[in-house]
Amino acid sequence: MALVTAERELGRRLQLVQGIHWLYGAQGDAYAALLRGYGSDPSPAYERARAAGPLWHSRLGVRVCTGYAPARRLLAARTADGPAAQPQSALAWDEGLPDAGELPGADQVREPAARAAERALAGLRGEVDLVASVAARVPVEVLADVHGLTGADRVRLAEACAGAAGALDAALAPPAYDDAVRLLDAVGALRDLLGDEAARAAVVGVRAARELIAGVLHALLRDPGPAGAAVREDPALLVTETLRHDPPVKLHTFSLAEDVEAAGERVAAGEQVAVLVAAANRDPEAFTAPDRFVPDRYAASGVPEPLVPAPHGVAVEAFARGQAEAVVAAVAAVAGVGGLAAAGGLPTAAGGVLAAAGGVPAAAGGAVRLGRSPVTWGLERVPARVGG
Repeated sequence: MALVTAERELGRRLQLVQGIHWLYGAQGDAYAALLRGYGSDPSPAYERARAAGPLWHSRLGVRVCTGYAPARRLLAARTADGPAAQPQSALAWDEGLPDAGELPGADQVREPAARAAERALAGLRGEVDLVASVAARVPVEVLADVHGLTGADRVRLAEACAGAAGALDAALAPPAYDDAVRLLDAVGALRDLLGDEAARAAVVGVRAARELIAGVLHALLRDPGPAGAAVREDPALLVTETLRHDPPVKLHTFSLAEDVEAAGERVAAGEQVAVLVAAANRDPEAFTAPDRFVPDRYAASGVPEPLVPAPHGVAVEAFARGQAEAVVAAVAAVAGVGGLAAAGGLPTAAGGVLAAAGGVPAAAGGAVRLGRSPVTWGLERVPARVGG
């Protein structure tokens, strides 16, 4: 009976939160509209939020920040600890978990990521999805290597990571009831495999790395000129610009543990804050031509670094960056052609840089983003065609 009651309460809560988002979004609240959004392109939602100002009040009881400078100040402030101090979650998938342990750093993940990327790229032929084939695969294999998992446990890890992939978004955008149950079961499987402390870091880190890798591969197809030049000049520039232009964590919510002055206003300790990272990283007051993908902007000094928050208390940048840089290096290493080439009559991406085992991936239809995923607005598919 207790289980049935808990299930009903979860279902009611998910429906209530979704209903509130729809109501306030329909009444013009840009933050609520972002949380409820079903659009395939989040850019209009970020523009509406930015138009409301660099720091403003949402009817959801949250201070929303869209400006780069105030966002940097807020993200650097001390945050409140404990579940009671955190913004209310649509699905509290990490309830009861201890503070997350640290993810491995960039130097620790580059080698296993390079091996995983080489295996993934070597198997690409014909029409492929670079998210499923590379971006979703590499972080899981890296995590398995870091934890020394073998055999059936590696399979279980892959299944659990896939099941928990929606956790970051589910905390703010309530999933369907059956999806919520599967997600919670997947988190439970990760706790069994890795332990409670490592489970939180695994959920957050794997998803952030997946999105950054997917964003880099998407950039190679979408912006072949500047992306290809960055691969040849300095692959780290490509990854840094992807962190700015298409950040893996696009929205970060938290409660402050101290008063902060930002955008000429006082944000008091205890207030709930939502930093729209994707909007702040394209703030025209901080970046020249912010909507353009220009990796070599970071070849010059004085350009602000992209904002990369720590969702659920997990610092993800080094873990994700190390893997993305390894994937870019693996892509460059297997490229067999220079300049423009063709695969099935289509121009290659990045001047032939993105190639796998002698084949050349080309754009094969547009990338597809997940709906109702306000934290990651994740790339669900990045189609490509690989000639053998």
